[in-house]
Amino acid sequence: MIKNSILFLFFVLSLSHMRAQTFVFAQLTGSPNLNTTGWNLTGNAYSGDTGGDTDASPNELILTNAQGNQSGGVFYGSPINPLICSKWTVEFDYRIWGGSAADGLAFCFLDVPPSGFVNGGGVGIPGTANGLKVILDTWDNGCGANPELQIYSGVGYNECISGIVKVTNTGGNLNFMRSNGYQPVKITYINGAVTVFINNTQYLTANFPINFTGYMGFTASTGGATDQHSIRNAIIYTDQATSNAGNDVSLCSGEGAIIGSTPNSNYIYSWSPTTGLSNPSIANPTVTLTNNGNSPVTQIYTVSTSLASNPGACPTTDQVNVTAYPNYNTNLNLAICSGDSYAFNGQNISTSGSYQGNFQSINGCDSVVNLVLSVNSVTTANIDTSICQGSILNYAGQSLTNSGQYAFTLQNQFGCDSIVSINLSVLALPSLVSPPQTICYGDTAVLIPSGAVTYTWSPASIGTVSSQGVLTVPLFSSTSFLLTGTDAFNCSNTLSVPVTVNPIPVIQLSADESEYCEGELGQLSASGGVSYSWNEFPGNGSTQNFTTQSSSYFSVTGTDANLCSSIDSLYVLVNENPILSITPNQQICSGEFVTIDVQGANSYQWSPNGAGSQTVVSPSSTTIYTITGFNLENCSSQISTTVTVNPNPLASVTASPSITTSDSPIITFTNNSIGDDVVLFETGDGVLFDQFDGHLEYSYPYMEGDYTASLWVQNQFGCEDSTSVIIQIKGDELFYVPNTFTPDGDEHNHVFYPVFTAGYDPSNFQMDIYNRWGELIYQSLNAPKGWDGYFNGVICPVGTYTWKIVYKIPDTDEYKVCSGHINLMR
Repeated sequence: MIKNSILFLFFVLSLSHMRAQTFVFAQLTGSPNLNTTGWNLTGNAYSGDTGGDTDASPNELILTNAQGNQSGGVFYGSPINPLICSKWTVEFDYRIWGGSAADGLAFCFLDVPPSGFVNGGGVGIPGTANGLKVILDTWDNGCGANPELQIYSGVGYNECISGIVKVTNTGGNLNFMRSNGYQPVKITYINGAVTVFINNTQYLTANFPINFTGYMGFTASTGGATDQHSIRNAIIYTDQATSNAGNDVSLCSGEGAIIGSTPNSNYIYSWSPTTGLSNPSIANPTVTLTNNGNSPVTQIYTVSTSLASNPGACPTTDQVNVTAYPNYNTNLNLAICSGDSYAFNGQNISTSGSYQGNFQSINGCDSVVNLVLSVNSVTTANIDTSICQGSILNYAGQSLTNSGQYAFTLQNQFGCDSIVSINLSVLALPSLVSPPQTICYGDTAVLIPSGAVTYTWSPASIGTVSSQGVLTVPLFSSTSFLLTGTDAFNCSNTLSVPVTVNPIPVIQLSADESEYCEGELGQLSASGGVSYSWNEFPGNGSTQNFTTQSSSYFSVTGTDANLCSSIDSLYVLVNENPILSITPNQQICSGEFVTIDVQGANSYQWSPNGAGSQTVVSPSSTTIYTITGFNLENCSSQISTTVTVNPNPLASVTASPSITTSDSPIITFTNNSIGDDVVLFETGDGVLFDQFDGHLEYSYPYMEGDYTASLWVQNQFGCEDSTSVIIQIKGDELFYVPNTFTPDGDEHNHVFYPVFTAGYDPSNFQMDIYNRWGELIYQSLNAPKGWDGYFNGVICPVGTYTWKIVYKIPDTDEYKVCSGHINLMR
């Protein structure tokens, strides 16, 4: 009997849990290694060992490691239609542990499974995935107490989504969900009714019928937590009827036998094929088979069994072999010799004819034997034959070597007596010829035979033999070949053919140096021969001169007095000269420094100065630096670079005056620079001029202060220079001159005189007072001494008078003149 289950819908995902009258949809199986064939692992999922079980075998499916922001999933690659089998159960062990906290793990039936890493939390469920989700949520984000057990059917997932069915950790009843050890979970689905058990305790139920084809699998994520999520021993199964086709049956042609098993009223049966069955819709039909052949015939019958409560859904199958043996009808054709007899069906038969007997076969079926008997007579034969000289004719146990007639009594092809007469002739052997040969080591010998029709050589495997028997063979030592020739009468003879092999000369090719640098001259020398032929050079002398270019092979063929030759070759190593690179040509300004780098060699020689692979130089004039670089093979190359020295400009500026007062702060600047192309002039008070050729008149603020005027110049080579000049602006010396005074004899304002600040020369002062007619009425050479309103001892009348003051500024030697009016009042 052949047992078989029809796996028409689902897939396998576990490593144990086989049970009676169930159909396993899916399991992840394998020990010690987990078999994930047919499953798609996404995100961080992989098979391995968590250390949370009793063995160290990699027979667990790890969805996330103990790290933050991971997700993983495992989904079977074939779509599932739950409408065909609407009752199924999911069982698995889970473990969430290894870090500070967890996000959670879910069993899902989704329209579209995850295809990679799922960002964020949400236990690894894509936000657009539609389907049934059973979630072990160990970290709630604000909609209940941690942890939670949840069932949801719809698009996406979060703890607070509308329509979710959940049980929260009220009073700590779900504290066990996050644990170091594995815990069993069971989920049942019965026409949309979903029930969840953990540790064999029912915690949650909901009604979410599935009406679409989707994919079953598991997801998990850590979110911002760090626990490891893993599953094992996962299995998905459904209730089924049990198929039993019974034991295999053997019968004779035309007989009947019962197959199958005792009927079960809860089952519906269907047999295939229906050939020979009494009823293909019962548990135990009778089968009758006819076999008209001569060998057994086996028919395989398959019974498909499903539950009467769900006809045609989730069937199982079983098979049985029914073998029908034939009723044998055997024909025998036998022969005996004349005078013999054959025992058949209880009688001895000695004459030719047809006879029939009835028997029973080893399988208990009828067997009819038809005998046709023939009687053969004794025969005689005369044979003329020949052998080659030295050969033996073995016949009837005798060895014949000479010509003559011989008689033998034998059995013919029927096993009857046969008298044979042999007339034997002995033939002469062919006379073979193949001359000996002398060749050089490694040359090819050509051995030409004659005296026969066909030829063979031994040994022949080291050469080639033509259709005329000519042996062509390369040889490296003297040897002999055995020639076998066969004539037209198939007689063969042998001949030893020697071949002498002269040694080839030992040619030696050498060079005058073990290695060279590129461009050097070298000489090659050959020895060991009488004459030479060079592959790379003309002439036949023993020496050749050459100029090295690159490493290469040279070869020469030398020939000795026996005209044998050999080739020697020599690899001439030509070391490459170093390929140098150097800092490109540079330009500097006079007095500047510049770095020259050279690369490509191991040591360097500089000219006119420098050392190593880098040198800092500051030439006073344009200089060419030449560097010779040497590599490890002491081969050298040269390279040069030029440092061009450009002249610097000379920045020069003067100010006139450099010191002045705030009442006349105007300075004339003169640009005296040499070799300048670009000019920037800053006055020291924030004003910048980019044009300054010759003279520049500039007015500073009318206030006391010191300013640094700066000039920056650049020439056509980019060389620069700068200078500065200090400008001093001093305040007014004359602070105050009254316009009215009252010389009335009191102590207030009765004298007219100017008030000075510091900055004038008291020894160079003069004040003159004029009346209305321009007559000088008063003069003072001391500033503190003023006019008291008297002229020639007489008080002047009330009125307006003119004053004129002249004084000297000591810093600039400048005289200043000022004038005004004063009112005399009483």
